[in-house]
Amino acid sequence: MLNIKSLNPLIHAPVRMGIMTVLSQQDQCDFSFLKTTLQTTDGNLSTHVTKLETAGYLSITKTFRKKIPHTSYRLTALGKTELSKYLVQMRDILQHSEM
Repeated sequence: MLNIKSLNPLIHAPVRMGIMTVLSQQDQCDFSFLKTTLQTTDGNLSTHVTKLETAGYLSITKTFRKKIPHTSYRLTALGKTELSKYLVQMRDILQHSEM
């Protein structure tokens, strides 16, 4: 029996799933890249990356490039593990829903 309620709600939100997916394909990326790729606003992206950081799923590095702030993100080991678990659950759900 599939328990959809067991899906990780932190990852399941569309923008957070997008963040996790993009970061799983990149070693790291910056705020502008995520914002453009996911077509979201500054505030929306900031809220979602903060939730993922608080959960320990991604790390945030803040630096300056020629006196301009630069923020980059990377999945942590925990983030990679949780994304992998989530994707396995989604594959199971999809396989069981095929007619």
